[in-house]
Amino acid sequence: MGRFIKGILGGFSGKVGTVIGACWKGIDYMRSLPRKSSKPPTQLQLDARARFSLAMGFLNPVVSMIRVGYQSYDSNGTTPINSAVSDLLKTGITGVSPNFMIDFAKVRYSKGELAGPWNPEVETTVAGELTFSWVAAPPSPTSMPTDQLTLIVFNPEKNKYVFLPNAALRSALTVDLLLPLDFSGDTVHCYMFFVSQDGKEVSSSLYAGEIELV
Repeated sequence: MGRFIKGILGGFSGKVGTVIGACWKGIDYMRSLPRKSSKPPTQLQLDARARFSLAMGFLNPVVSMIRVGYQSYDSNGTTPINSAVSDLLKTGITGVSPNFMIDFAKVRYSKGELAGPWNPEVETTVAGELTFSWVAAPPSPTSMPTDQLTLIVFNPEKNKYVFLPNAALRSALTVDLLLPLDFSGDTVHCYMFFVSQDGKEVSSSLYAGEIELV
């Protein structure tokens, strides 16, 4: 890939002859068209593609949350979603080819230096509702009462997410999350992380556990 300085015609996008032009983060670049390989992919290549496709498909619906949760990794030629996918590929996918699966307890939606929720718990006593709770942490530069809680719930049976940024202040210690009524009876996986009041710092997300909804 080559970077170029805009000339009289400026940068370009798309295919021209044997090169492709594009712009990424304000940088114009050109690259040659990929050569088609006559060799069939190896099993390792097929497995890598399957794992990557699984990771991208799982995280893509909550990319808006990941942009916040992985914001400090939006540099050095990478993006928040790429960083989250990389972490998921390293630790959050299990199973043997071709039956790869998500290890829900090891999924991360954020990565940062803020203190996470202490002793997080989740329970359900009302249809279509979850109650999240946590313990107060001593105020510090990494744990302020004004930090905002983000909640993420994934329903594997429906293959659907419910997520809520700014769900509550750290000082609230509890919050209810409404879910679709058709989630009733399903088992869901729950996650929590904090974002600083100015939105610039995050905690690493915590797995609050799986729970069968009433």
